[in-house]
This record gives sequence, structure tokens and C-alpha cells, in this order.
Amino acid sequence: MNRSQFNKALVPGLFALMVDSYKTRAGQEEWRSLVTAAGTVKTSQRSYEESAYFATYGTVPEKPEGEPIQYDEPVQGPTKRWNHVTYGLGGRVTEELIEDTLYNEIPTEMGSISRELGSSARETLNLLTFDVINSGTGTTSHTAGDGLAIFSASHTLLRGGTWSNLQAPAADLSATTLQSALDSFENTRDDTGKFQLIKARTILVHPNNAWKAKELLNSAYDPESANNSINSLKERNLQLMVTPYYTDTDAFTLLAEPANANSGLIAFLRRRVTFAKDGDFNTGDALFKTTFRYSVETNKPSNLFHSAGA
Repeated sequence: MNRSQFNKALVPGLFALMVDSYKTRAGQEEWRSLVTAAGTVKTSQRSYEESAYFATYGTVPEKPEGEPIQYDEPVQGPTKRWNHVTYGLGGRVTEELIEDTLYNEIPTEMGSISRELGSSARETLNLLTFDVINSGTGTTSHTAGDGLAIFSASHTLLRGGTWSNLQAPAADLSATTLQSALDSFENTRDDTGKFQLIKARTILVHPNNAWKAKELLNSAYDPESANNSINSLKERNLQLMVTPYYTDTDAFTLLAEPANANSGLIAFLRRRVTFAKDGDFNTGDALFKTTFRYSVETNKPSNLFHSAGA
């Protein structure tokens, strides 16, 4: 930033000089809300982190009289790596602009510049985290531990076979499609063939779909029927998460609590968002920066279920 770029800041008489940004929203850390709804935010002291999962024992077979019991062995699954990527952004303000500016709204000192850089960091964290969901039907950005898309109809079971967390066929949000998604999601079996007993807790939608979702979740009677049928979806008490960072306008994603603190969607803040300042001795300019190190992945996305819009 210099006096040529901000020449209006040197001229008296302006009644206002505003920053081109809207009021900070209460839900600014929407990335954290997503992760805590379906996983965990962790810290790390390493250059990367890895996780693996395994299938334990199956159901207990009948033991005929006088015959030995059968023995079973756990099966190890794939390993997933979280690579902590460094992100950083800085600003430079000339010594002359700091001296000559007439308006406090021009960010020329640590407090004001940190606020603006902090806003950029929050936005970046939101975009990075929601990309796991937004790109979840492809394999370009993220994959599950089995190498398939986060949302796939053919995830690999460690003891043979497949499982799905992608609704088919694709359809827009409605009472029928939501009920079908819940049925499919909550009847999923694990790698040993046992029921997961998973319970959907949150439904994630784009703002364009929020009106429909609210009708389905809150109406006393079925909003898609003229027969005064009760709305059984209301009894599920699903939490509604609405955010523009979820980019598919007619899709929805169901989130459940992870099986434990080391499963589900996991985000690592290897370095928290930090701010620093320094001066350029040769020019007298003030230098400001923010950096953080972050990674977000999931190994086995069994607590996520996606329905792509038609």
C-alpha cells in the first residue's frame, strides 16, 4: 500500500472511507462447525499425520457340542495421510502512507491489518474444509482411505464386498429422498457385517435449499401431502446446517457423530492462525503477515452420506 494507490486517504474532506467488506457474521468459523459435527479438530507436532483402521471380529457362530470354537482375526485397513500445508498472506504499507493518511479506516497498523488478514484466513479455512464435501464425488482433491471418492457407491469392505454412502439415483431434496437417504445411511453395515447403529444428526444444505429443508424438518404435517399425514421427519430432530460454502444448490449431505475421536472428518491445525509484523530497514515500509498450517481429510467416511441433486 502506498500513497499513489490510496491517494484519497491524503485528501481532507471525505465524510467516509469504508472497507469493502460486510459485517462479520457470528458463524464466521463455519469450517469448525462442519468438522465438529462429523469429526474432530486436532493439533499436531509433526510434518504429517496418518491414520489406519481395522475390522475386528464378526458375529459369533454356533458351536456344536464337543467341537472346538472357531477363531477369527482382525483385518487391517488402509492408511490415510494428512499433509499439513502452509498458507500465508502479507501486506506492505509504505512509511509515507503511514505518516500522511488522514483516516483511521485505512489499515496501516497491526490491529486493523490483522483484522483484515484474519478475515482472509477464516475464509480460506472455510473453503478448504468444505472442499472435502463439495469435491466429495470426485478424486481430484480428496479421497477416502480406499482410494475412492469420499462419496462412493462402491467403497471397499475389508472382509469382502462393498458399502455405499452415495444415494442413487440422484434426486432433489424432498420428503421421499430424505427418508430414503436416512434409511440407506442408518442401515449401513461395517467391515465385519455388523450394523453400525449410526444415527444422522445434521443435514447440510446450500441456502437455496434451506426453505425446503426447513419445511421438511419443522412442519407438523407432511408438507408434500394433502392427506394431513404426520411429518415423521420432524421427530428425527435433525439439525440444519445452512451455508454458502456448500456449493451444490440442490444436494444435501447427512452427518453423524464419528465412532470415536480418531475417525470421521478430522482437521489438523498444525500451526494456528498467527500474525506477525516487521519493518523494512531500507524503505521504512511496514510488513504484516498471517500464516497457518492446516490439513483436513477422512479415512473411512462412514459417518457421511451424500445425495447429489438431480
